[in-house]
Amino acid sequence: MSTSTTPGVTDIDVLALSVRDSESRRLIGEAITAYRGGALRSALISTWIAVAYDIIAKARELAGQGEAAPREFVGELDKAIEANNRPKLQTFEAELLNKANSDLQLLAPHEYTALARLREDRHLCAHPAFVVEDELYQPSPELVRAHILHALQHLLVHAPLQGKSAIARFDAALLSPSFPATADDIGAFLRERYLDRAKEVLVINLIKAIISAPFGTEHAKYSSKTKLLAVTLREIGKAKTEIYDSIMPGIVADKFEQVADDVLLRICPFLENDRRIWRWLKEPDRTRIRRLLESADIEALKTCAAFDAFAVVPLSEILLERFGSFDDTVQISIIAEHPRKEFVGRGLEIYARARSFSDAEYLGRSVILPLAAFLCAKDLETLLEAASKNGQIWFAKDTPEILERLFELTNSLLPDSRSHWEHFVEEMIQRNNGDSSGHYTYPGLQKLLMQ
Repeated sequence: MSTSTTPGVTDIDVLALSVRDSESRRLIGEAITAYRGGALRSALISTWIAVAYDIIAKARELAGQGEAAPREFVGELDKAIEANNRPKLQTFEAELLNKANSDLQLLAPHEYTALARLREDRHLCAHPAFVVEDELYQPSPELVRAHILHALQHLLVHAPLQGKSAIARFDAALLSPSFPATADDIGAFLRERYLDRAKEVLVINLIKAIISAPFGTEHAKYSSKTKLLAVTLREIGKAKTEIYDSIMPGIVADKFEQVADDVLLRICPFLENDRRIWRWLKEPDRTRIRRLLESADIEALKTCAAFDAFAVVPLSEILLERFGSFDDTVQISIIAEHPRKEFVGRGLEIYARARSFSDAEYLGRSVILPLAAFLCAKDLETLLEAASKNGQIWFAKDTPEILERLFELTNSLLPDSRSHWEHFVEEMIQRNNGDSSGHYTYPGLQKLLMQ
């Protein structure tokens, strides 16, 4: 399949249409017009004017969101404007790019470097008296075009979501009841609100904030959000792979040697969502994690979602041994709260040994339904055979409802699992002397199998 572009429309035009601020869009439009008309010095000067204006506009927007550094910057600027203090205003312009980089946090290092080159070339164009006539600066069309592109890509098209206010807004969203719950929804939310037009510095700051939250001084307020944070970090990695892959190894190596033992196991959900984190840890920290998994009590293991570390092969043997050392009651609680494929075999064994109607109903809800996502057709065959042989299961009042729900949750296993369900229903009908209408002939399952 071939692709084409509209005649006369370039990447500069597309980017210019995406500039957020209307005045910034008008100013960069003047630069583009000058560039196309061959007025290359004018184009460079106009590009710098667009950059300078956009930095100030973004500073005002950030100040309105309550950020301290932008508020101070805008306050000083407005005082100088009101007093018509030209020396102060000249100083502001001279320091503008540095302020955007350090105080306003609008730029990544390479972006600052690119715009600093623009500033230097602008000076050469704006002050021709400082050079002899034979050396009058003449920028090339290619250089001017590159400066316009850098201004657009590094600054003008982006929202000012690079400072602390963006992280604060994300933090508030994360802790709110409305934060998305599934990976797909989290990914869509992040791309729409933060990532689609985000500058590199925001992505970096967001990654650092997420990987730090469960382990810092305020870790208590994230105690129930660690899994959500781990999934969120993975979605950022998928959306911004190059940035994520370049900075995460260093962040992980430096971060976790400073994390205290009492919260270190909260890394386990992060290990499940990106197994490379285990490799990026320093060996002493890997040793600490192994030792904690071997010695932590069951409440600590559950609170930290430590069983998520099954994803890392060197840790799976430790966790299987720990799981096997607990009694049935503890194992059931682990499965109910942290269901995993590794627990399927043991869960089926526990269910098959149900000792009463109420026990069967409890195990159906606490063990079988949580494990539904990890079952295969063979597992369903084992489960239904156990249910048909244990009267405490098939004759329990709520078992029909539980198995109907299990059928719905494992619908993706059809048609491979259909024969197992049909065999179970037929056996239940036979036990009712061929009457298929009774409660314990599972009419709900019959109906589902007919759909």
